[in-house]
Amino acid sequence: MPKDPAILVEAYDYLDQRAPNLLLVLSEEGSILEANRYAHTVTGRSLIGENIRDLIVDFRGDFDLSALTDNGHKEHLLSFGTASGLPESYYLTFTRVGDYVLALGRLDADEIEHMRKEVLSLNRELSNLLRELHKTNAQLKRLNEEKNQFLGMAAHDLRKPIGLVISYSEFLIDETEEALNGEQAGFLNTIHSSSTFMKRLVDDFLDVSAIEAGQFEMDLQPASIHDALEQSLALNRLQALKRGIELKVQCDENIPRITMDAPKIEQVISNLVSNAIEHSPAESLVTISIECEREKIAFSVQDSGAGIAEEDIDKLFKPFGKLQAKKKGGEKSTGLGMLITRKIVEAHKGRIWVESQIGKGTTVSFNLPVRGGKG
Repeated sequence: MPKDPAILVEAYDYLDQRAPNLLLVLSEEGSILEANRYAHTVTGRSLIGENIRDLIVDFRGDFDLSALTDNGHKEHLLSFGTASGLPESYYLTFTRVGDYVLALGRLDADEIEHMRKEVLSLNRELSNLLRELHKTNAQLKRLNEEKNQFLGMAAHDLRKPIGLVISYSEFLIDETEEALNGEQAGFLNTIHSSSTFMKRLVDDFLDVSAIEAGQFEMDLQPASIHDALEQSLALNRLQALKRGIELKVQCDENIPRITMDAPKIEQVISNLVSNAIEHSPAESLVTISIECEREKIAFSVQDSGAGIAEEDIDKLFKPFGKLQAKKKGGEKSTGLGMLITRKIVEAHKGRIWVESQIGKGTTVSFNLPVRGGKG
């Protein structure tokens, strides 16, 4: 067969640039003088100047280049460190060519087949797990919908009888105040406060069930947040007065009207102000501020309470989250108010956050985008 130089050049180019085989030119000491593209790609290293011993994963510690070269016709199964961090097994031959050693390696076909089978097995297992996950998620979704439906129906049906208990207990307290002794009056007040708490719980359950069912609809209209604040303060002034707490309002002039669901924002503000009063000591101060910051309205409520530990802040917005800080007046909490508050603010494309220092009080703030005109 004639030796065509062009064929030899093409063969070398194939081995150097395109062949899926290792090709290394080594010195007698094992230093790498040349390496083909495949070797660079597999190892993820420059290779030139390195010693082949640094590439070989030598589990037994008996790698001997000279001995391997003396058996140039024999393939040796060696593991190479690769760019992935996992070793790959290659069959290598080491052939002496003048003053150099030519190392030529091919992948271990058995290892490739084993890896292929492992990948197929893992893929089947993953597919089975995904099917089970989809099935479980569908069941959980159905159960959650049934739970929300039941919770909403139960809470709705409880509203009327609880309202009657509150109304009649208020009537008895007003009409029989002079006829009852202290113990009897205490019983009536306990009935009234407990039923009032139960109504709050029912209202919160209805809100949460509506949120989770995706039925928390917003009636967005241009409105004044200052009006919502005044309505909220009217509901909370008596509570503050009973405990000698001053409600201080700081409001920027010319606060613009914004597009919002006014009753729900009133609910947010009322919840924050009520919480601040409940966590503040008697004869202290609760500061409420409204500012206009570029395209947003910023609202904050600062109490004079004991503060919230950093690890407890995230619990504020979780259902039934229990905090170390207790309410000063011993008021009960549904554990859902802040969750509902956050959902309302986020439904308005706003953000709510908490800043607190132990012994210095807590500030809860939220902002809402300005979408309406000035007014």
